Amino acid sequence: MNTAQLKYFLSAAKTLSFSETAKEFYMTQPAISHQIVELEQELGTKLFSRNSRGVQLTKAGELFLEDAKRFLDMTEQSKEKLQTLNAGEGSRLTIGYLVSPCKYFLPNVIHQFRQAYPQVEIELVRLDAQAVLSSIETSTYDIYFSLMEDLKHFKNYNIRKIHQDPYCLICRTDHPCLNNFMIDYDKLATEPFLMFDPERSAYMSHQIHQVCRELNFTPRIVQKYDSMEEVLFAVESGLGITILPYKVMEYYRTNLVYTPLDGSNIASAVGAAWKNAPEHPAVNWFMAELNQYMIQAALE
Repeated sequence: MNTAQLKYFLSAAKTLSFSETAKEFYMTQPAISHQIVELEQELGTKLFSRNSRGVQLTKAGELFLEDAKRFLDMTEQSKEKLQTLNAGEGSRLTIGYLVSPCKYFLPNVIHQFRQAYPQVEIELVRLDAQAVLSSIETSTYDIYFSLMEDLKHFKNYNIRKIHQDPYCLICRTDHPCLNNFMIDYDKLATEPFLMFDPERSAYMSHQIHQVCRELNFTPRIVQKYDSMEEVLFAVESGLGITILPYKVMEYYRTNLVYTPLDGSNIASAVGAAWKNAPEHPAVNWFMAELNQYMIQAALE
C-alpha cells in the first residue's frame, strides 16, 4: 500500500468511476483498476463492488475511506513539517528587546517558539530605550519589543501593540504612605522621588511627569538612574519612591508594594515591530507563535 494507491482510491470513491479517476491522474483505466485490485489484495477485502453501471463502495470501502483520508492528511502534515525544518536550517532570528516591559511574556513566547522550531537559532539582545531609537535607521534586528512610542518611528516594519499598562506608585512595604487606604498626593509631593535619567529614557521620563501632572503634584526628584533595575533597587533600599508601569511587578517583586494610581488615565503601551519583508521565514513563524500566545492569554 502506498500513497498513490490511496489517492486513486479516494478519487474513485468520490467519482464512483475508474475512468474519471484515470482522467484525473492521466492514466489508463486498466492501470487504475490494477492499482485498486492490488490495494484490495493487500487489505484482504473488496473496497468496491463492480457492475455494468460503474462501481460502488462496499461496507469495507466505506470504513476504509476515513482511514485513508487520515493517513494522507498525516503524510501531508509530516511533509510540511520536514519542509519547514529544511527551510529553517541555518536560520538566525535576531530579537532586540527592552527587558522590563517584556519580562512577563517574551521568555514564554521564545520557549514556545523553540519547541516548534528547534532548528532556528535565536540571538537575544537586551536594549535600553536609547539603543532602540539609535538602531531605527540601521534596522539592526529582525524583531523589536519595546514601547509603542519608540516603535512607531520604525520604517519598513510592521507594528502591533501587545498590551497597555497603567502606571502605579512603588514603595517599600514599610513606607508610611501605605498606612491609609487612599493615597494622599499632597504628602506624596514631599517624598523623595527616584526617576529615570531623561537622557537614557526620554519617553518614559516624560510620561511619568505627565502622570504626576494629572495627579496635581510635582515630584521632588532626588536621584536619576539609567535602568529600571537601578530605580527599583534604590526604592527597595529605602532611598525614595517611584512611579512606573504596573507590570514591572512581574519583573521585580522583592519587598516592594505596587499601588495603582486611580487618578491617572495615562498608560504605557508595549508592542512588537518586525520586518515587512523578512530575509527568512522564521520572522513570520515567530510572530505566529506570539499571536497564538496572546490569544491563549486572553482566554485564560
